[in-house]
Amino acid sequence: MSITLNFPGNARIRAQLERLATTGQLGGSYLFEGPRGAGQERAALELAAWKITGTPDPAQEDAARVLRYIHPDLIYVMPVVPKGSPGNMGDDDWMASFREFQALRGSDPLLPIEFKSNPRISVKGMRAVRGELAKMAYEGQGRALIIRDADMMETTTQDALLKTLEEPPRNTLIILISHRPEALRETVRSRCQRLVFEPLDETLIRGELESRGLDVERAEFFAALSGGDMEEAVLLAESESEEGNARLARREAWLDILDTCEFGNEVEMIEAIQAFAKEGAGKEKKNPTQVRVEFMNLALSWYHDLLGLRTRGALRAHRDQEARSERYGRLDESSLAERLQKFEKARGQIQGYANVQLTLLALFLSLRAAGARQ
Repeated sequence: MSITLNFPGNARIRAQLERLATTGQLGGSYLFEGPRGAGQERAALELAAWKITGTPDPAQEDAARVLRYIHPDLIYVMPVVPKGSPGNMGDDDWMASFREFQALRGSDPLLPIEFKSNPRISVKGMRAVRGELAKMAYEGQGRALIIRDADMMETTTQDALLKTLEEPPRNTLIILISHRPEALRETVRSRCQRLVFEPLDETLIRGELESRGLDVERAEFFAALSGGDMEEAVLLAESESEEGNARLARREAWLDILDTCEFGNEVEMIEAIQAFAKEGAGKEKKNPTQVRVEFMNLALSWYHDLLGLRTRGALRAHRDQEARSERYGRLDESSLAERLQKFEKARGQIQGYANVQLTLLALFLSLRAAGARQ
């Protein structure tokens, strides 16, 4: 029986998965890659619904339960900060913790669950998942495991998952979602069929924002600013209030930090980096590593837009920052490309819990040294 998937964007991948599912050739383990917010999670949920109920059609009650994260045969794992002491938690405690956050995802899958400290997927948690996955299906015709942000699994956690990836239990589908697959061990990557998702088209994102009540002009701006990331666009929309937009205000402050690091003297640069490392996460009252990664994402978006300015003659994502962009006129295409490369590498280091202050200092000092040699 043919199936129809409805996840947004990435038509080529959608057609490929429909063909594989229809012909009975769908594999047991997949790795969905690509930038955040590109539709990987929705695609994984629809495939899970098909595996568990035989259809991804949300009009069917059981399929709709999978798509709302509440079907018992869906196991959804994400990095968490458990409420109990991890060392004293048994398998049932870990599964209860994962199930709690799974239910929270169903309230609005496009809004992240935020933690005040760094979440993780521990080896004990993964062993609990493996035990759960070995059980017979509760209601459906199969089971599905989705692991979001799989690259945040500890090395020992990845080792614990290897055997399951290699030989998934019968009638089981496993999907890992990762936005930096290079952080996964090669043995994990090689045991999965890999699909790389592309950023979503702005029109798709704009339509979602308008459906949430945003006016056309604001929806268009946020869609462009999101860089194809539906989750970021929704966060921008949810930050709107009568007092302004907190996320846009934070962007302004962070762009000021970049300005200081680019054009201030060395003392000003060091002070700006120290202040961000000390205060940037504390004000947010959430996972400090995530805040710092978001800063790096903004920097990459900014430099990428500046590079586009050189070729197309206008800013796209940061279209409201024309006056600021004039200060960067001295940076040619090769200088901007160098920044993109260095910030991409530094972002990976910070995601791996490197010291943010030392990482940013080393980055900007190397850029200044390169500029002095030119």
